[in-house]
Amino acid sequence: MTARLPEMVQLSAVAPVQLFDFQQQVLFSPKERGEGFIKLAVTTGKRGARSTPHAHPRDEVTMTLKGEAVLRSGGQEFHMTEGTAMRLPPGVIHEVEVLSEEWVVIAAYCDECQLCRGPDGGMGA
Repeated sequence: MTARLPEMVQLSAVAPVQLFDFQQQVLFSPKERGEGFIKLAVTTGKRGARSTPHAHPRDEVTMTLKGEAVLRSGGQEFHMTEGTAMRLPPGVIHEVEVLSEEWVVIAAYCDECQLCRGPDGGMGA
């Protein structure tokens, strides 16, 4: 049996990819590796960037590192500012809109979810 060891990734070594209105740096992804852990990503959006309403099959946890965005869910608005942590239980429909010039968030969530509206209005992952 091969011993499992901790893994370390430097954010500066991860190239960003376009995620519709956002730039995302995926640090660890079960989808890419075929393993059963959650996705960890740093996502950046400019003012006006938004997601489409969506839900995740498992918890999502986030920590805003910079800027401000509003998360809308259940008829309420939750302002996410620097240092704000959020937990979204499984199945909670929510959408996000960036309010500041730039918003940077770190998020851990299930990788199989559809997230943001694409340029053609369709869903993407």
